[in-house]
Amino acid sequence: MQIPNLKLVFVLLGLMITQLCFAQYQIQVLDSNTFNLGEGVVLSKTSFRGLSVVDDNTIWVSGSRGTFARSVDGGKTFTYTQLKGYEKSDFRDIEAFDDKRAVMMSSGTPAYILKTIDGGLTWKEVYKNTDSAYFLDAMDFWDEQRGILVGDPINGHFVLLETNNGGETWQELDTTKTPHAMEGEAVFAASGTSLRCWGKNEFGFVTGGSKSRLFLMKRGSKAKEEYHIKISQGNSSSGTFSFARSRFLWLFAGGDYLRDTSINDANFYYCNTLANKDCSISTLENLNGYKSCIEVISDSKSKYGDPIIIATGTSGTQIGKRVCSYIDTFFSYSNFREPFHVVRKAKKGNAVFLAGPKGKIGKLVN
Repeated sequence: MQIPNLKLVFVLLGLMITQLCFAQYQIQVLDSNTFNLGEGVVLSKTSFRGLSVVDDNTIWVSGSRGTFARSVDGGKTFTYTQLKGYEKSDFRDIEAFDDKRAVMMSSGTPAYILKTIDGGLTWKEVYKNTDSAYFLDAMDFWDEQRGILVGDPINGHFVLLETNNGGETWQELDTTKTPHAMEGEAVFAASGTSLRCWGKNEFGFVTGGSKSRLFLMKRGSKAKEEYHIKISQGNSSSGTFSFARSRFLWLFAGGDYLRDTSINDANFYYCNTLANKDCSISTLENLNGYKSCIEVISDSKSKYGDPIIIATGTSGTQIGKRVCSYIDTFFSYSNFREPFHVVRKAKKGNAVFLAGPKGKIGKLVN
């Protein structure tokens, strides 16, 4: 009698269990016909890349043509608005604190940061830079007062701006406190998740282009750590576009957005620890094409740490879970054809929303 391949048995068993878990997930594309469209808003010409999910009821999105949207009923209805005077601005990131307060950042020239305290009825211009060298990419906050923002390099150094008063004012850090960029290296403003904050003062951002790196820093400190990421890189359209952290894993997503359906490009990389410059235990796996955003939607409390992740991009959306056995460790995926630019989980709650091209907003349901 032929002895079965034990490794294959464990892998197949893991796949079966994972697919049963994924069967509960679906992506619901919200019907824009039910949304309250503000004057001048043309959804078919609007691309959303900024997304902030405060809780299960409060969702803010931002995007091109000076457009933002807000829901306070869990996505059942959204109110869309195009800001007068900012019709040519592309608001690539937004950070909301509740249903009234939010900070929104534009990429391109001029570089704007706006703040609202009345649910988007009015916006205060808290930062403006008309220098064409400035290109803002992503921002994040530790709490309602302290935040950080990253921009493409100027004179060989990445731009970092910080706020200590909830986004009312922003100060640019001296270049002695910012990492040096290699020629042709930049940050991608694809989903607002190329930069993340955690802990009390820690933050990091990822790069692409000629090189793909992760920079880890602490607010108020010149010290920085640098790690090389093995995702596809080497040209202006490729690199790491997004990263996320679970209890035990660092996760990186990207690829080449000009080859977004290519499954030959390395576009997903994860490691258990950052013990050396290339991760001490690391695995490079392919998602189904280029991804602009990755998010942890459920984190295991086991000592092995098997999170459920979701990654999205113009190639589509995938939900994955790391499957660990005594024989092998791998990610198993469930694929959805719907493309988005960004996906975020609620800061307080379990809701997961997505936003993308042509004014499209989606919700993960089960």
